[in-house]
Amino acid sequence: MTLPFKHFYKSFLRSYGQVMLQGNAITGLLFLLGIALNSPTMLLGSTLAIISACAVARLCRYDVNAVRQGLYGFNAALVGVAVFHFLPVSFISLFVVIVGGTFSTALMHFMMSRMTSIPAFTTPFILSTWLILLFINYAELNSVVSSTLDMGDDVGMNAATVASYFQASMRGVGQVMLQEYWLSGVFFLCALFVNSRKSAAWAFIGSAAGMLIAIGFSFPQEKVMMGLYGFNSCLVAIALVGRYPNKQWLIFFAIVFAVLLTRGFELANIPALTAPFVITTLLVIALVKIQTSYVNKSNAKPA
Repeated sequence: MTLPFKHFYKSFLRSYGQVMLQGNAITGLLFLLGIALNSPTMLLGSTLAIISACAVARLCRYDVNAVRQGLYGFNAALVGVAVFHFLPVSFISLFVVIVGGTFSTALMHFMMSRMTSIPAFTTPFILSTWLILLFINYAELNSVVSSTLDMGDDVGMNAATVASYFQASMRGVGQVMLQEYWLSGVFFLCALFVNSRKSAAWAFIGSAAGMLIAIGFSFPQEKVMMGLYGFNSCLVAIALVGRYPNKQWLIFFAIVFAVLLTRGFELANIPALTAPFVITTLLVIALVKIQTSYVNKSNAKPA
């Protein structure tokens, strides 16, 4: 497999874009800038992880079209960001980024080649990061690992305003890539708009709805305002509107379920990451397939 530089930079940027299911290099560039705006360190981690993923894909001769579309890089990008959320920059953390990015790429290839009927989404990122967190705890590299990714300082909003709710919604979009700065979320939303207006609209709807649902259930206010209940519902909305554009009721059901599942992970003291997004989306896809199969069988019966 050959991957000239002119193709590499596109696959590199598309790896960022595919985090939110967008195979667009310009979208990926804006995602990259959004990360840089909040954390140059996390940008370093994601960059190193994507390069590692592309190197593995080339050495192992993975499908060149999948590589160019960024399908082997986006989970690695998330792993790189996550490592530098939990660890400071050091020789060890750089090594963990490379190993984690490599492992997520191999896992992505396994799922794409051996589990073709099940969309991988961010499963390789989740499994890789859970293993990394176990290693961090075992090696005592970091004494505190949050179960819900409590990123940033406590916003401490006793009297929320319209502006603070808007910022919380933007943080929900930003937290998809572990960015707590609301302006990073604005960059991400603009990036989505470049490739798909519908995806951008539903990303905002998903994040805002997740925030409102969490408020309705009296979930911790500081976590609500940090967007920690919005990013999984944001991803769910993006993924499902592409598959079922005319089933808005189903998307809103999935958003509610994703928010409740996020809280469930939190209460179980398990880092949720994007697991609620993956579980919810796969569950909805399975339910739709079952319903469609049942309807087809009913219609096939003789009168």
